[in-house]
Amino acid sequence: MINTEGTPVYTEQEKAYWKSLAREYEAHLADMAKKHPTAAMLGVKTCVRCGQCCYTYVCIPRPEELPAVADYLHISVSELISKYMVADTEDCRTFFLRWAKHGEEDITGGRIPPIRTYDHGYCIFFDEKAGSCLIHPVRPQEARYVKCWKTGNGRDRSQWGMSGWTKDDIYRFIPDFDSHLPQGIGADK
Repeated sequence: MINTEGTPVYTEQEKAYWKSLAREYEAHLADMAKKHPTAAMLGVKTCVRCGQCCYTYVCIPRPEELPAVADYLHISVSELISKYMVADTEDCRTFFLRWAKHGEEDITGGRIPPIRTYDHGYCIFFDEKAGSCLIHPVRPQEARYVKCWKTGNGRDRSQWGMSGWTKDDIYRFIPDFDSHLPQGIGADK
């Protein structure tokens, strides 16, 4: 159900379901951290190329950062979006484009259903074998900001890529964007 402000209203059962998904995902991330310890866990003061940040927090480019990435890949912004990005939201009002995860490649270029937020996988631009970012020279500000070896790092929301998106930005890149999910998607179990 959607309220008059366009925000979903969840039943207690749906809230419990989303909380269980979040708990499962957090447990999965904790398991991944044991397999791939971060610089902070190792007591190192520089990147150890473990990929945990690219697994846990797929960075979100700001709208103005998309052309540089497209140029670096020698493709158009439209191709960048259709091949490597998904539309997502945190509040169901402001939508943003973020890099897909390897497991989300099947829906690249489209609106990700909320349940898919918990998909497991590295950022589509993370090369697991090399332990490196395929777009490192033009990586978004958010990726430059996160430094896992620093205590409390990454908590300043103004540095997050999603903070650079407004309600209308998504339409600049996807003019026919539909923020509504097809009937039945979202709280399905």
